[in-house]
Amino acid sequence: MQIGVINMNLTELEVSQRATILSFEKITPSFRTRLMDLGIYEGARVILLNKLSFGRLYLVEVDDIELCLRQKDASLIEVSV
Repeated sequence: MQIGVINMNLTELEVSQRATILSFEKITPSFRTRLMDLGIYEGARVILLNKLSFGRLYLVEVDDIELCLRQKDASLIEVSV
C-alpha cells in the first residue's frame, strides 16, 4: 500500500469525494457482470455524487455514467482514496 492511500468501501466516501475502484469481488458474479456492462470496472475513477433515501441509495459517477446503487451493494465495492 502506498503512503497516503486509504482503502475503504464506497459507502464510507463523503459526497463529492473521488476514489478508484479496487475490487468488487464480494458482489455476486451476475451483478458484477452487469456493472462491467455499464462500464464500471476495477481501476475506474468514481465520484460519490449524493447519498439518497437516508443513506440507503448511493448516486455515483464513473466515466460520465451516473448510477444509483443500493447501500448493501455499495458497501461491497472496495475503493482507494
